[in-house]
Amino acid sequence: MSGDTATQKILARASGRERVDVGDIVWAKVDAHVMHDNQGPFRMGKDFAELGLPIWNKDRFMLTADHHNPPTGDSQSKVLNVTRAWAAEQELSHFYDAEGICHILMAEKGFVRPGVLVTGTDSHTTNTGALGALGVAIGPTESIGVLAKGEVWLRVPETIRVQFKGRVPAGIYGKDMALLALKDLKVDGAEYKVLQFEGEALMALSVEDRMTLSNMAAEFSAKSSIIDVDEATAEYLKNAGVEDGWEAVRSDEDATYAASYEYDVTDLSPQVACPHRMDNVYPVEEVDSPPLQRAHIGSCTGAKLLDLQAAAAVLKGRRVAHGLQLLIAPASKDIMSKAMADGTLGALIDAGGVLLPTTCGVCAGRGPGQLGDGEMCISSANRNYKGRMGSAEASIYLASAATVAASAVKGRVADPREFI
Repeated sequence: MSGDTATQKILARASGRERVDVGDIVWAKVDAHVMHDNQGPFRMGKDFAELGLPIWNKDRFMLTADHHNPPTGDSQSKVLNVTRAWAAEQELSHFYDAEGICHILMAEKGFVRPGVLVTGTDSHTTNTGALGALGVAIGPTESIGVLAKGEVWLRVPETIRVQFKGRVPAGIYGKDMALLALKDLKVDGAEYKVLQFEGEALMALSVEDRMTLSNMAAEFSAKSSIIDVDEATAEYLKNAGVEDGWEAVRSDEDATYAASYEYDVTDLSPQVACPHRMDNVYPVEEVDSPPLQRAHIGSCTGAKLLDLQAAAAVLKGRRVAHGLQLLIAPASKDIMSKAMADGTLGALIDAGGVLLPTTCGVCAGRGPGQLGDGEMCISSANRNYKGRMGSAEASIYLASAATVAASAVKGRVADPREFI
């Protein structure tokens, strides 16, 4: 009998079994659950109320208002009002209103720890994988069951192993590695599978940058993602108030994988996903874009402190191109505060950046900054299909925050290595 993957071990623990096999159906106990306004009380509040049951554990449940916040119309105001009223009715102590994007807040507030099972009403719940947890996206209806019982029904998925080896060169970030793998696996290449990211190049990244890979597992259609725990993980957890009560879970040496991919990033160029697919990826030197009208540094994938600092290093002492607007939306208020304190935010704004709220905003096609017909944009977000950030007649390039910054200076897709 072959060994078990980290995913099998986590789901075995969560379901109270000694071990589970791929394909087994399990009822697993949830360690933490997150909902946001777009897939939360507005959609399931009345149905949950009909059960007449309390929330299974309010200490392990987070609700955020990050998708429709701040509202730009009556429909968004209605969603927010329902969300706020439900949070008050349920007496939630972990309701965060315009304080950040749910996936980042889950990590910052200590809701995620290695070896646990997390559920959330958003596809990017996979973000938890950077902290050694298994994050699974569910719908608002299924969320009712989790809220009432703290359990979820799952089929144990296969795991795909993705290794990043070599030395990480200057100008290369987690986004570049994610896009590199996405080019090979495609947007449906990990359907109902877990992506296990590993290798010395990956582990050389900060925990924040690893989140970019685990978050973007959703763009591979993955069920979840997982990354090994190390000293950097432990330090991140400590800063989030999680110092004990967790144990790292690793795959056995002889674990069986559905597929394996290996990349040496030593000579990797910055990667760019061109319109209109996340897997339409090319090295930056092969991308000859039209003039850009918008550059966006934001989203749970591309506006963490490291992302903002990388962009500031490119933009410091420079100005964005004439006719281009640079939008800056930090992923949380904590990140924004740190970026203000260390001068990062000042450098971005001095270069011509426009500061937006610490919410999903234009990444999810909401709020100010949406694209108009025919506009060209480069973004550090996670998706670039037609209509994602406004008009379906607009075009979106995806890249690291550093590449976005370089492109903002040049006015077209550009290589950040020219500026560092």
